[in-house]
Amino acid sequence: MRVFLISLLALALSCGGKQDPECTVPEGASPDWIRIIRCDHDYELLVTERDDAIFARTETLNWLVDREDGNRVYFINSREWALHYFFADAYLNKPGLTPIGTHAEFNILNYRRENRRFLLGKVIRYLDQDLLTIEFSAGDTANAAMIVEGYERISAALHDGDELLYRPVSNDHEQMLDEISKQIPVIRTEEVFVGQTYQPLNAVLGYGTLQFRKVAELSGRPVGPTDIVVLDRVPNDISLVSGIITDEFQTPLSHVNLLSKNRGTPNMGLRDAFSDANLRALEGQLVRLEVGPQEFTIELAELAEAQNFWESMRPPSALVPQFDLSVESLQDIANMQLSDSIRVGAKAASIGEMTRVEGTPIPLPDSAFAIPFSFYRRHLESNGLIPLVEAFLADYEAGSLSAEETRARLFDLRWRIFVAPMDADDLLEVTTALAARWPADTQLRFRSSTNVEDLAEFSGAGLYTSAGVNASEGSEKIADAIRVVWASAWNHQAFVEREFYRVVHEGVCMGVLVHPAFEDEEANGVAITINEFASNRPAFFINSQIGEVSVTNPTGQAIPEQILYYTWYEEPEYEVITRSSLVAQEENWPGGQSVLTEAELAELADLLERIHNHFRPLYPPRQDFAMDVEFKLTPGRELVIKQARPLATHM
Repeated sequence: MRVFLISLLALALSCGGKQDPECTVPEGASPDWIRIIRCDHDYELLVTERDDAIFARTETLNWLVDREDGNRVYFINSREWALHYFFADAYLNKPGLTPIGTHAEFNILNYRRENRRFLLGKVIRYLDQDLLTIEFSAGDTANAAMIVEGYERISAALHDGDELLYRPVSNDHEQMLDEISKQIPVIRTEEVFVGQTYQPLNAVLGYGTLQFRKVAELSGRPVGPTDIVVLDRVPNDISLVSGIITDEFQTPLSHVNLLSKNRGTPNMGLRDAFSDANLRALEGQLVRLEVGPQEFTIELAELAEAQNFWESMRPPSALVPQFDLSVESLQDIANMQLSDSIRVGAKAASIGEMTRVEGTPIPLPDSAFAIPFSFYRRHLESNGLIPLVEAFLADYEAGSLSAEETRARLFDLRWRIFVAPMDADDLLEVTTALAARWPADTQLRFRSSTNVEDLAEFSGAGLYTSAGVNASEGSEKIADAIRVVWASAWNHQAFVEREFYRVVHEGVCMGVLVHPAFEDEEANGVAITINEFASNRPAFFINSQIGEVSVTNPTGQAIPEQILYYTWYEEPEYEVITRSSLVAQEENWPGGQSVLTEAELAELADLLERIHNHFRPLYPPRQDFAMDVEFKLTPGRELVIKQARPLATHM
């Protein structure tokens, strides 16, 4: 009955009735669809501010053209009907026309076939940029003629259709852009991205004292766990804070944003934030910051509510690191698995676990091995450093140390670990292993691998230090690199974050993952095996950049490629959010306008799927489980997985 009545109302509205002569919909009505949008009032009744929008400050309107029924246009109430299928199933099962069918049948026919009954898409208003676009789904195989047809019918039914621009979403859409642009006005994704003023990255709530810092000042003017900091640009790293606002836009897989997700703290970009008068008026005051998918709010807060919130962010009980010192020799990755994290650390153990993934071997760093916890513990014990650790922790827990004294004591501890002599037999075992695996002039990486790092409940990302050395520099330089990593177990940032999350410091152990450095790489990237924009559209989110230009710590001058590689379509499809700003500067780049070729992207997607499926049952079950994967493209354009860890999120 409801459908019947609404259908009559919608028919009356499209044919006339009591209403504002400039609008289709009369005041007080709320139709499920109309065929013509004659005014902003019509538009506002139907649009939705989607929580899963890739761009913030957008309004989305679903539309449909029925090609078998006189090319009737339907502008759909997108608050009520988020998916085209459910609307079509409710209203458009008409005699003599192609049946709507099941959801899967509808999708295959109307997104993938040339003889489709419907053209489907969205009209999106970008508020920051003052743009109106028409967009097709990333998995839609509509040809250029269909796209032009859809544009012309929708623009003709919009009161401001002369402002409508076509935005290509997928790589296939981009390939047709030259042909399409000769017939209808277009805009590229990069132009939309540049025009944003607000960028939500970790859309959660936080409380803290609002501080302004230039990134260059952070080491001299540190911020703390109960601060929300406004920064002039994106830092390479930042200690635990209650929230981040950057003047410069980030990428969703930047190191700073992954830290924010790990910590459960709000993170956003805001153009001209550093000079924003509204933010400056709150400087030095306790505030409540809520980053939303479309807007953010910031306001003064009460101390009691802030303290309650901070306490809720901490685990209810202590996290006691587990360790096993019984392994006394170096461990080859082929002999390790995830359970060895209590002996060599989670980073090294995860590399070892990837050798167990079914199918074609996962390409990993060449001949990697791990230095177990027992070497680290022996270094502390043989040099009389255990009492130093215990004395520091006792003084800290007694509350007798100021912030400056804590920093000084931690620096002294790191220095003593670094200058203390390494056990001669342990060093000989390492140098012998290096000589047996790689040429004498190999550039090496010694990477931190602790028992409080890369865990499902505590990421520890970026807290510890890795070191590089050339094997030809000799045993003492190699010992220096190892001791740098060992000493970083007591980095100030690591200590503060562990303290907040109630980690028992006495149980912290440091292992070392050793492998050749990646030199002259063609590209690098980060991927997570979940679509954080929309959980109902499974995808891998892949960020990549050419050469050695960082993806995790990009600058505003080097925008990486960002794509959503959908895994739920009949055939692989991906949506382009941004293209690399550096690819256009390269002549004869193998991927064309893409960082990776189509074959490389398909290979990466296969690796991500197998890694995700292998690791998922090894961790506590959670609906939003995902792996955070770093990869390299070597000079021979071979994909290598550098690291894989669970994406830790605190919501």
